[in-house]
Amino acid sequence: MKNKILAILCTILGLALIAVIFLFVLPEIGGEKEQTVNETVQADTSEKLEIDPNAGAETAPETETEEQGIAIPGWGSITLPAGEKEAAVNLENPAANEGWYYMTFELCLKETGEVIFTTGLVPPGQSCRKVTLTRELKTGEYEAVIHVQPYKMDENQTPTNNADMETMLVVK
Repeated sequence: MKNKILAILCTILGLALIAVIFLFVLPEIGGEKEQTVNETVQADTSEKLEIDPNAGAETAPETETEEQGIAIPGWGSITLPAGEKEAAVNLENPAANEGWYYMTFELCLKETGEVIFTTGLVPPGQSCRKVTLTRELKTGEYEAVIHVQPYKMDENQTPTNNADMETMLVVK
């Protein structure tokens, strides 16, 4: 019992000693160093500083209007009818792409890479509402990828960076 009390007292004394060091000794050491550094800085800046002759107002280089990033939609799943080649869909090109990008959409089965449908160009702010499938599908769920290809609408309809969005194809 006396050993436990002695151990507790030693622990309390040790913690008190650590607290005294942190509260009183370390700030004094830090203060002396800071004061020494400040004195050195004051001694070094006794000469008058001059403006660098190469300094001047910052001028940004002229650039063309920057293009905004391409807004790409995403789909958790797409539902298509079983046993039919015509299907209602909602493949939207976000209005944020206005003035910049038209898009095409292509749905592929992930396992085989088989293309199930491909759309034509969809203007910004519009949706493709109907697609023709390459074949009739059986009821089930299929892992699929929607390949989204944006096109900058210049003279060449230049394709830009594309995106492959994984989705679940639900056929019922």
